[in-house]
Amino acid sequence: MNQEQIKNVTIIGLGTMGPGLAQAFAVAGYQVTGFDANAAIWSQAQKIFQANLDSLREFGGLDPAEAEAATTRFGWADTLAQAVENADLIVETVSEKRDIKRSVYAQIDQHAPEDSLLWSNTSTMNIYDLLPPGRIPRSIIAHWFAPPHIIPLVEVVKDPRVAPNTVEVTLAILDKLGKKPIVIEKFVPGFIINRIQRILGREMFFLLEGGYISPEDMDLAVKASIAPRMMLLGLVQRYDFTGLDLSARNLEDKEFFDPPLDNHPESLFSLVEQGHLGVKTGKGFFDYSDRELSDILRDRDRHLMQIIKSLDFFIRKERLV
Repeated sequence: MNQEQIKNVTIIGLGTMGPGLAQAFAVAGYQVTGFDANAAIWSQAQKIFQANLDSLREFGGLDPAEAEAATTRFGWADTLAQAVENADLIVETVSEKRDIKRSVYAQIDQHAPEDSLLWSNTSTMNIYDLLPPGRIPRSIIAHWFAPPHIIPLVEVVKDPRVAPNTVEVTLAILDKLGKKPIVIEKFVPGFIINRIQRILGREMFFLLEGGYISPEDMDLAVKASIAPRMMLLGLVQRYDFTGLDLSARNLEDKEFFDPPLDNHPESLFSLVEQGHLGVKTGKGFFDYSDRELSDILRDRDRHLMQIIKSLDFFIRKERLV
């Protein structure tokens, strides 16, 4: 199967990522079928899908006629078997639990065409241990980032058993969707960005819990320094501009100490235990209870789209050379 043969796309799982994934494909002209084991989620998914389209139309330059056409391309299936029976590409974005993913893959293998592609949006897991062996050559990890209809990066994670054509077609489709894929040659838990974010989070919790800085000033410090610099230089080239000799001396500085290994930071887990899970519950490190979730997400998307317009230049340039 080549890129031109991919017409029908199925999204399995319509929670956090599903509606945005469906929208990205529908806007690009694909016929999209959604399925979720919780049938009640369909109405919510439709609302999010439409709200995202409205934001793209208002702030991202999407033509109103294109937005209307995308709406007609998004439908719902009552069963997983019905959702995948004619699918050329299946995108799995269900719960990050091994048993659930294994069950979903078994059902896909039973009901989907043999030559259909399967993408998993897992952010950490090795799906190749969970897939039916016969499906592995046509399956791949394609990890998107929230909000998926805006953030350009997709991490494509290979396995030696994946057919080269699967990788080629995956990259071609992502390019058609306007995404910026990177290829990770072999599986590592968390892939690239989540591993980097894990390290940043460990330092962040250490500084917050040690009383060194407030959450507000922590975010301001990052946004006013390393965030814009990373847009231009990334991580690796930043070392060239700092000076490799200085960077080497910094690593050898005996007065600089790293935070202790702590995978249960109190500042995080105490909020979780109280049911404060962030914007989706109205409170996390900050309080969002005075606004509707849809309004919060709309403002986030509006500002992100302004940033992405500038970011495209830096992505295309790739390196400052």
